[in-house]
Amino acid sequence: NIGVSLGNAASILDFCAQNNIGVRGHTLVWHSQTPEWVFKENFDQYGNWVSESVMDQRMESYIKNMFAEIKKQYPTLNLYAYDVCNECVSDDSNRTKNHGGAREPGYGNGKSPWVQVYGSNKFVEKAFTYARKYAPENCALFYNDYNEYWDHKRDAIASMCESLYKKGVLDG
Repeated sequence: NIGVSLGNAASILDFCAQNNIGVRGHTLVWHSQTPEWVFKENFDQYGNWVSESVMDQRMESYIKNMFAEIKKQYPTLNLYAYDVCNECVSDDSNRTKNHGGAREPGYGNGKSPWVQVYGSNKFVEKAFTYARKYAPENCALFYNDYNEYWDHKRDAIASMCESLYKKGVLDG
């Protein structure tokens, strides 16, 4: 059961709730901002990498608890959108053409601990599936990235997002 805290966002969320300003959340799954210990046995940064099934449980728990905490603390907040996954597609044209767009496995320097655990970007669909399950009904779910003007990256993002859109878990 992954604990969440809205403490760092409280001043923004308070202001938005008090002034009836809609909020777009950013982000639930991000390789460069998720601490390494989240992916390790016993939540120990120096432990072994967890299995996919353990990471599935952790990811679902985190996403579920994040949306529940927002609803609990800010029941009137208009959470109109959320960037579910951020920067999952590699800038490297070799990786977009030969590895489904997945970043290199590992941690730090642009590597992805998500890919380290899952072996590919299949965690993206799982994240969107969990977000769709727990997000408020009116909350649109988005994928976010950068350098989309590079044709190889644009094509990898488009392919991934089109599949998720057709499955009804991604809005944009």
